[in-house]
Amino acid sequence: MILTVFLSNNEQILTEVPITPETTCRDVVEFCKEPGEGSCHLAEVWRGNERPIPFDHMMYDHLQKWGPRREEVKFFLRHEESPAESNEQGKYTYLVVLSPKHLKCLLK
Repeated sequence: MILTVFLSNNEQILTEVPITPETTCRDVVEFCKEPGEGSCHLAEVWRGNERPIPFDHMMYDHLQKWGPRREEVKFFLRHEESPAESNEQGKYTYLVVLSPKHLKCLLK
């Protein structure tokens, strides 16, 4: 499986990352970022909503869960530390993730 990752907001610069069942989000970020570049994270954008992907997330499983809606999802390398990974002073970020199946039920 191949994952297209946009390296800038304008969607003109991209790279294609090979994904196996063992590929983590951290692997994707390391593949995409420049040598020596600082903190980066992978963000998923669907219908105008963006969320950071946790570094330990298994990307193959994640992409499979999107099913046919996978074509609607775009992935961007963000050249900054992930908000989910940098909870400061005891603050927590909670992400609610719905599978496309459950989301479809909510949208009816």
